[in-house]
Amino acid sequence: MHEERRFCYIALEGEQPPYEPSAVAGPIVASLSKNGHLDVLGAIPRHHRKAVLEQCREARYRKGDILWQQGDPAPTAAFLIEGKAVSEYHSPRGRTFITGLWLPGDLMGANNLVAYNLHQTTVRCIENALVYTLSVERLYGLARSDPDLAEAIIKALSVRLNWFGRLALILFTQTAKERVCGVLLALSEHFGIETRNGLLIDLNLTHDTLAAMVGVTRPFLTTTLRQLERSGLVVIERRRIVIRDPARLDAFALDGGAART
Repeated sequence: MHEERRFCYIALEGEQPPYEPSAVAGPIVASLSKNGHLDVLGAIPRHHRKAVLEQCREARYRKGDILWQQGDPAPTAAFLIEGKAVSEYHSPRGRTFITGLWLPGDLMGANNLVAYNLHQTTVRCIENALVYTLSVERLYGLARSDPDLAEAIIKALSVRLNWFGRLALILFTQTAKERVCGVLLALSEHFGIETRNGLLIDLNLTHDTLAAMVGVTRPFLTTTLRQLERSGLVVIERRRIVIRDPARLDAFALDGGAART
């Protein structure tokens, strides 16, 4: 179950608004970062951000909660403020494919702004999440009156298209083992954190979720990850994957499993 309430905030003179990096959503990214992520609300001036939030409803979700189901009416868009979420496509044959991962600052539901009036995917929280939603009509109205917001939305859509394009190339042009390595490398570029052991993919993904993203069975994924771990290319730490050497992992995939030293 999730909790929902109307958000309305009027700042006093000199008072900080509630949507702040330290208090709500971590570091705000005011432009496209090198990992391809754009915090839409963080990319616009503070007083413009307040105007957007005043049009939103606030809802808190627990890990595993569904924001919306594939096939549901799609009258709203949503800003993810805290937590992480994943979008899933369920095919008529019963298979599940992961089509996107969402971080704080992401605009979710933007693929339904024009072309569809039904959600094309299910969005599920993989962490406890704070979400602000507003109607598509209100979002359009805000974008028409605020060029900074309109520009940030366009950039965010471009980032998402880039991610989809990268994922599609991996899935359609590579073998199963190459796809596992390719998706791990793509995730490390978007969600990687430097640690002393290597590049940590900052996502708590189950094998089922990762397998659905790669387009392989869970047993195949588990076997491949074990092989990568035995080869010293990755380390599995509490359901999180650390890539020891991205260049060697790429070479491992291209060589069909023979890791270079």
